[in-house]
Amino acid sequence: MTMLPFKLSIAPSADIFLLTIRGELAAPDLEAARKIHNMTAGDDQGVAMARSFSDLSHAVYVPVTPPKSGAGELLIIDYWTNPDGLKTFFSNEQVQQGGGMLYKSREPVVWRVSPGLPRFSLPAPNGKNERYVGLARGPIASFEKAEAILTASARKGVYQSRAKGLMRRDWYFRLARPGEPTQPEAIGVDVWFDAEGMKAVYEDSAEMSGLEGLFTGEPTLSSWRKPEGAWVEW
Repeated sequence: MTMLPFKLSIAPSADIFLLTIRGELAAPDLEAARKIHNMTAGDDQGVAMARSFSDLSHAVYVPVTPPKSGAGELLIIDYWTNPDGLKTFFSNEQVQQGGGMLYKSREPVVWRVSPGLPRFSLPAPNGKNERYVGLARGPIASFEKAEAILTASARKGVYQSRAKGLMRRDWYFRLARPGEPTQPEAIGVDVWFDAEGMKAVYEDSAEMSGLEGLFTGEPTLSSWRKPEGAWVEW
């Protein structure tokens, strides 16, 4: 039987900009934070406004390891098609106030795709409905070097990671704003349906060896899960 080769996509079909907002929640517990989120970011008018400015998707995550006290952190992952629309939306006074109600402190960062960055997306098997996210973020020497390392790494380890629950893997470069540092930075976003499989891959030095030489400094690694309760997403 002839085996067809697996092909990685390295060309985005459209201009997509990733927005990550990570920060410490202001509420005393996660349930209170959920209500604030749904009242602000999840308000019908707010959702309609975000969509009108090109927000395609909005999802929330909390750390896999629960906080020792308080509500802990919240990660928001949005996908936008227009960075100018994104900027206009978040410059709105009500949007700023809503963010201040939800977060004690936060870091919003916009990331861009590149034709040279590998990515793939596969469906979850039937019944695998849990969702987890793994992030790897850090400084890089250059865009070209990062693209070469990540392409080679993806071709080497995609089969093993998929067998352990990987659904999607995307890499992005930081979109620098005027006045920001010029040090290039990259972020990898993995989506999994198996928490134990995700943990096994990230703790296996052999499986992670493909990323050697990618970051010029210590990367920030984190694992996230869906929070309990009804959070407004789209």
